[in-house]
Amino acid sequence: MLEVATAMALAACGSSTTAATGTSHDASVHAADATRSDSAPRDAKPDVAKPDVAVRDAPPVPSGPALPVAPVGHEGRWLTDATGRVLLVHGVNMVEKETPYYPSAAGFSDADAAWLSDNGFLVVRVGVLATGLMPTPGVVDTSYIAEVGKTVTDLASHGIYSLIDFHQDGWGPLVGSDGFPAWMTLTGTAVNNLDAGFPLYYEDNPALQQAFQSFWDDAPGPDGKGLEEDYASMFAALATAFAGEPYVLGYDLLNEPWPGTTWSDCLNDAAGCPSLDKGELAPLYAKAVSAIRGAGDHHLIFGEPFVLFNFGVSTTSLPVPGGDPNAGMSFHVYPIAPSMSPAVIENAVTWAEATHGALLNSEWGATEETSTLTTESLALDSALVPWIFWSFCCELVPSLDAAPGGTNLVASTAAALVQPYPLAVAGTPEKLTIDPAAQTLSFTWSTARPGGGTFAPGTVTTFEAPALTYPHGYSATVTNGSVTSLPCAPLLTVMAKPGATSLTVDLKPGGSCG
Repeated sequence: MLEVATAMALAACGSSTTAATGTSHDASVHAADATRSDSAPRDAKPDVAKPDVAVRDAPPVPSGPALPVAPVGHEGRWLTDATGRVLLVHGVNMVEKETPYYPSAAGFSDADAAWLSDNGFLVVRVGVLATGLMPTPGVVDTSYIAEVGKTVTDLASHGIYSLIDFHQDGWGPLVGSDGFPAWMTLTGTAVNNLDAGFPLYYEDNPALQQAFQSFWDDAPGPDGKGLEEDYASMFAALATAFAGEPYVLGYDLLNEPWPGTTWSDCLNDAAGCPSLDKGELAPLYAKAVSAIRGAGDHHLIFGEPFVLFNFGVSTTSLPVPGGDPNAGMSFHVYPIAPSMSPAVIENAVTWAEATHGALLNSEWGATEETSTLTTESLALDSALVPWIFWSFCCELVPSLDAAPGGTNLVASTAAALVQPYPLAVAGTPEKLTIDPAAQTLSFTWSTARPGGGTFAPGTVTTFEAPALTYPHGYSATVTNGSVTSLPCAPLLTVMAKPGATSLTVDLKPGGSCG
């Protein structure tokens, strides 16, 4: 996480209306299917539902589950579930940077996962650190992966996807903060300026810069292997463990990579570091992709651009990792000034449109300041980019020692983040407008599948409508479609009327249950 960017500035008739009242997380009202049924809890992990056989000329009936269906893939920039619906999912980061480097050791529990699911956060970026993965040269600690796997399993039991994040800040504890172990920290004769703290150490610590440069040069480590080969071995071990886990969204290959000793060149070019994108990042990511696919894992893979991209002053020439058809880019939003958030996002969307790679924002926030949270969340939502907030602890919950809620919830952060949004879209998103103050939403989408084709009649689009946002209920108006969910559902589902080419849903607070 590089949160202080300034420090680095060097109805079938065509319209349907329903009212609903928000509820707590209760299996009796959290319907996981799209029909008017309350037989399944919201947390249920649905299989792909088979459409009902339609009677000739009969109106469509809602078909398929409301929640996203695993596994997650993509169509161009859009993340998609197994039914082809576009996912605009919201989530949080959970990265434990202190030994033993896994979430449950920090206190992350089933109660946290349940709260996240109840409030519309259906992806968690789960951090893994090389200090935990390979604490001794060339030897993967499989017990560490097993501990991380327990959190992945727990999240999956609540319908939450895990993005496995290979995390570092300042390379590692020997020269910076966290990430790579001492045996992988090859600094030569460079001065280790430990007086420079985060994030200025990237600029002011020559040993940190040289550690990254040794990595990009694939210098041999004490096990006789190149550092990048050991890095790839860690991904092979992760992929072997998680290949069969449908609720793993994918892999984030390296958190906020730094260019190394030639970093200053990247500050003076609006294109960023094209030669380093292709000469340093691309070969590294190709090795990780090969390791993951070699282990039989077909999950999504995301490469990050150099961290300087996240400030909004430069673009990236990063290729799709390994040229893999199920890969894309993960990026962060930490602009030099809040007004530059749209520039970061626009650059990322431009990259995805040019490369046809999947696009995911995996960090933003790192603050409890309401105006910043509101500005950046709206910028991401209006750009139709799925996002993952930094961080669950402690910008959203002050402590992992107790369940979220009451005093163990940062009210300003919760108010900004827990909002209605389109979760799974049976079509192609076109426009999303959210007003956090008024608690309203307007969303328009085409019924055409991204990439061509159409959905089966009755396929539902699902919206998160959290009880925390709508304690006194909400009203939904659907243009060119109808509501199919129960009147109290925190998952609002709608389907298109026959022949509709686009739909609009307008959501506002107020209504009665019944």
